Order: sequence, then structure tokens, then C-alpha cells
Amino acid sequence: MNILKRHKTDLILVILCFGTLLYFNLRNGRNVPAAKGFRVVASTTPAMIQEMEYAIKNRKYLAATAWRPHWMNSKLKIRYLDDPLNVFGQEEDICTVVRRGFGEDHPQVMKFLRQFRWEPADLESLTWKSTVRKGEYEANAREWIAEHPELIGRFLDGVQPEPGAEIRIVNNGFLNELTAGNLIKVLLEERLKCEVVLTTTTLPIGFEALAGGTQDVHLSVWLPRYHQQEFAAIADRVEIIGPNLHGTRLGIAVPEDIPVRSIRELGKFRAEFDGKIIGIEPGQGINRLAEEAIRRYGLE
Repeated sequence: MNILKRHKTDLILVILCFGTLLYFNLRNGRNVPAAKGFRVVASTTPAMIQEMEYAIKNRKYLAATAWRPHWMNSKLKIRYLDDPLNVFGQEEDICTVVRRGFGEDHPQVMKFLRQFRWEPADLESLTWKSTVRKGEYEANAREWIAEHPELIGRFLDGVQPEPGAEIRIVNNGFLNELTAGNLIKVLLEERLKCEVVLTTTTLPIGFEALAGGTQDVHLSVWLPRYHQQEFAAIADRVEIIGPNLHGTRLGIAVPEDIPVRSIRELGKFRAEFDGKIIGIEPGQGINRLAEEAIRRYGLE
């Protein structure tokens, strides 16, 4: 009892200090940005799509990076969120780019590539075949060619064969690019009698190979914005034939039936989304744009 009396003042001070620390920790915990904000969670494209499919089926909230053309747009009931600050940019073009001197070396192939123009829905329908029948790119391309005789006729109008011409096409390995590359490969080999080699590599390596002349054609250069930084490094050493597809779109998508219409509104539903925007493979530009959107819209 005497001990308690002697240390009564010390005990009161300890209790007061503990109470003060507890108060400020609880108050600050409510104000930690991470507790309120969003972050981009890198994933893979197939995993992101599977999560979106699950969310749609089970009426869950999910925000994910999305783009067009991709077969998910025709198979999943998703809505792209409005982007009033234009972080993801306007519709862009997918361009065909060739090495310098390619047109002089292969005039008929050049004519064919200039006439190669299609719509996002065309590419999405071809890509869907390669999603159902994985790896059968050339077989899927031949089937798709048989289903679209008028479009193929426009590609090949007035084009003459170039027997034995060796054409090297480089791509970045995404499904859209693999399906498009194999379509062009089949047409060049079977209609123009060329010999075609497809090479898959990373974007910077592919661009440098094109600029250095060890590759001939790249069919998937997104301009003017998405690949702007990477393309600027080689722009004066290659030739842009022009867009082969117009109407690309990048953004953040959610299941169609949830009540969110704009990126700005995500902050109101932080708990429902668990503070996450599901991205794709690490290092991809669309992930960086999603992170920029988080900053620009004050969602940290």
C-alpha cells in the first residue's frame, strides 16, 4: 500500500501518457492515406479478366485496367469509366511501321500493307478464336479469312505476288499482336508467296531491331500517345505506313451494373473496391496511366 502511495504520481503520469498515445494513434489511423486511397495491383492479363468475370457473375465491385481492341469487350459486360481529365487520352491508332527502304525492296508487300485496314471488332473476333483455340493462330487466321472475303479482297486489291520475298515481322507478344501477325503471315505466304518469320520480343528491343534493319515490319505501334515515348527513340529511322486500325481505347473498366460512371467517383466507393485497381503485367504503360489517374483524381 505504501509503495502504491509513493508511486501514485508516476502511475497517473503513465496512464495519461498511454491515453494520449492511444488517442493520437486512433485519430491518425483514421487519416492515413493508405486507408482511404487506391493503389494499382499488378497482375496478368488472363488473371485480370478472370477477376472481372468473377465480379460480373457475383455482382461484386471491381475496377481494372482495360483497353480496346480486345475480345473482353465483346464477351464481358463492362463499362469504361468517364475520364474528364483525359488521363488515358483520346482514341488512338494502331499503326504499321516498317524499316527504312522496305518499300523499295518489296513494293507489292508495301502495297498490301498500305491497304491493310480493319476495325476493332474485326481484330476482337479474330482474337476470340485464338482464345477459344489456344495456340492455333494460323488455323484460326485461315478460318477468319474464309469468313471475311470482302475485307480480305480489299487488303489484296491489285496486289501481285512477290515469290520468295523474305519478310520479318516483329511483335510484343500480346494476344492481339500474335493473332494479327499470324493473319498477315498467312496472307503473305499463301497469296503473295512470300517467306515470313514472326519474332516476339519486348517493345524496346523490337523497336530497335526495326530501326536497325534486322526486322522489317511492326503491326502494333499505338500512336500518337501510348507508345510515344518509346517510338520517339526510333522515329527518324523508320517509316510509318499509317494506321491499320482506328478507335483504340484505354481506361479503367468496371462491371456494367454497378453505380459508378466516372474515375472521379471511385473515391466514394473505396471500401467496395477494397482500394484496388487491378492492373496487368508489371511495367506496362496502362498500369502507369492508372497510377497517374489515382494521383490526378486525388484517389491516393
